[in-house]
Amino acid sequence: MPDHPSISRGPSSFEDLLQNAGLSEREADAVRTVAMGLTAAEAAPLMGVEASTVGSYRQRAYQKLGVSTKAEFLSMPSCAQWQKALVQEDAPPDEISKTASETSRSSESSYLSLFLKCLLASVAIVSVIVVISLISRPQYAYVDSPNGSITSDFGDVPDVTGMRADSAASALASAGYFPEFLPRTSSEAPGTVLRVSKIGDMKDADENRSAIAWDGGSASGYNVHGDWKAYVLIDVAV
Repeated sequence: MPDHPSISRGPSSFEDLLQNAGLSEREADAVRTVAMGLTAAEAAPLMGVEASTVGSYRQRAYQKLGVSTKAEFLSMPSCAQWQKALVQEDAPPDEISKTASETSRSSESSYLSLFLKCLLASVAIVSVIVVISLISRPQYAYVDSPNGSITSDFGDVPDVTGMRADSAASALASAGYFPEFLPRTSSEAPGTVLRVSKIGDMKDADENRSAIAWDGGSASGYNVHGDWKAYVLIDVAV
């Protein structure tokens, strides 16, 4: 006899338990109503029998299932699992919303924690890279001051060979000579003055060559107009 439309079937594990125990459909319906939380009186109209008959079906079902009381039946794993599912289905909307909200907050917290861990790891990696870069970067040594002077038709010119270009330009300008720069590819440190290549009359000076830039520094800002003794062309490593 098919089960009553108002009596729900349980999950597969629960239904397998009833089938394996050899329960009749009436006995199965009787214990389904137990799992649904119905009393014998409440289950009677659903099954179309008297409450006492429901009780008899339940007792026969308990015997086949190997239990003797309602409590023992409800404690069976497959029955307890179904009851838990039924409780969740009957939970008020605000409780469901609360559970969903708590789950959402937990998920957001997990994502935030993961993001912070990734951020900290990224910062640590970048810091290590920067430190390694600073340690491994070549530490160039430039000459601090002119290495003597060079005799010319315009007077003694500071020999700025080995100096850094900006320091060399300052030394030349302080001595009254207009600094010009000629970039040269070299294995020396960028910005190193390789040599003083020419000393010439100011009428031949080229203001466009009074500025230079290289990896790590630059020199500029000299005006060709002024009381210069001569211009000095220096080769600079770039």
